[in-house]
Amino acid sequence: MDSIPQTPRTPPSLDTDLEKQELDDVFASPSQGGTTVVADDDQAPASPKMGIKRSITDYLRKVSLPEKFPEPWRRRTIEPCDEAERIQRIDSHPEGYPQLAAFINSDDNFAICRRFGFLHQRVLLYRQDELRDLEDQLVRLDDEDKEDMPKALKSRKLDDIREGSYRRGLIQQIDDKLKEYVDVVERIKSLSSYKKASSRDHSSVSNWLTNNATLSGEESEFIHHKSDLIALADLEEGSWFDGFVEDCLSKVPCRATRLLFTSPDQRNSTKDAYVHLYSKSRIGILVRLVVCLVAVILLMVPVVLLLLVPALSSIKIVVIVLFTLFFSFVLSVCTRAKRHDVFGATAA
Repeated sequence: MDSIPQTPRTPPSLDTDLEKQELDDVFASPSQGGTTVVADDDQAPASPKMGIKRSITDYLRKVSLPEKFPEPWRRRTIEPCDEAERIQRIDSHPEGYPQLAAFINSDDNFAICRRFGFLHQRVLLYRQDELRDLEDQLVRLDDEDKEDMPKALKSRKLDDIREGSYRRGLIQQIDDKLKEYVDVVERIKSLSSYKKASSRDHSSVSNWLTNNATLSGEESEFIHHKSDLIALADLEEGSWFDGFVEDCLSKVPCRATRLLFTSPDQRNSTKDAYVHLYSKSRIGILVRLVVCLVAVILLMVPVVLLLLVPALSSIKIVVIVLFTLFFSFVLSVCTRAKRHDVFGATAA
């Protein structure tokens, strides 16, 4: 099969007659090119064709692409955008819900919300009683058919085609209510898996709302339902100790601590002197160092004391008991170890 010859592509036409004339001059006068190729003494002189090629290349670099040129042939420039940085800054948002959302987003510990446990239980009880009513209707219908038409209880098809039967519609209603009921149960179960908001996180958000007054009175009342608030962020191991370290650093008026334990974005996020944001990773490193130091102390101090105490002394038993209890306390409080883990580690 013969291939169809394709028409060769021609370069895009120039916009002005001046540009055409300049291009014709380049082709007509090879010796007057824009670039002169100078040969060394031990090299052959450059050919006229090379001068023509260099001249055409330099000329085409000066010619700008027309506006109607296809988009892919244009060079696109990406303008710098600081929109992402502006969103992360608390002070860049207007007062109200935008600023409150930026504050909550600045730290995972501030992500707290209401569980609405009372409302969920009310809906659950309501759906439960609706199912009870439908269940009673189905049982009464079964008792009536047991006396009048027992065959309808043995055949679904016979029950559906008989006149005056509404068991099929009743079953459909029960199915719909069961779906709603299970949905409420799953929602309650899911919300119950979240831990309650800690007193420290609740106080942080409550103090910020009080100091800034970003919301109206009734719309800020959600923060007063402390027992109904849950923490959306999964707290890390020993998070209470991390919070204790952050509180200690906040009380130290030292610029070095702020530079060491806060990132530049956190320092620039707000000018509020009462808001202290710390890097979780940097605080985590400090906490690990402290835990390692405590572990070394728990191992070495009892050994030294036992060496200093005379043999067959009751003080040795007291030292062993005290440090064993202290080790169990630190293990259960500073880690997520379960009861059987604490028991096994203490026994070892």
